[in-house]
Amino acid sequence: FGSSFGPSRLRVVGGHCGRGSFIPAMSDFTVDFTKSYARRRPDEPRSHYSSRLKFINALIKGEASNITDERIEVLSHCYSNVKYLSNVYGPDIMDMLRKYDPEIPS
Repeated sequence: FGSSFGPSRLRVVGGHCGRGSFIPAMSDFTVDFTKSYARRRPDEPRSHYSSRLKFINALIKGEASNITDERIEVLSHCYSNVKYLSNVYGPDIMDMLRKYDPEIPS
């Protein structure tokens, strides 16, 4: 009891169970977790954080060298505000959000 190696410490990630199984699921992830935009916010539910990371990953892959860290930061905040608070921004922001998350309403 109290061991950190018991079944309660196993996680299911990407349909696999066991320690270290997150590595294959993360193989196509391009987010730099040292950046401020990739950190989980103190009041951010895990499900929202996961969605925001998926958005950031798609954004980075799609925009490649055409986007700055500052722009990623701003768009990740906008993404959360639109997705979970129903905020609406100008057409350029909304189009960019929809481009990388088709669930964002028109």
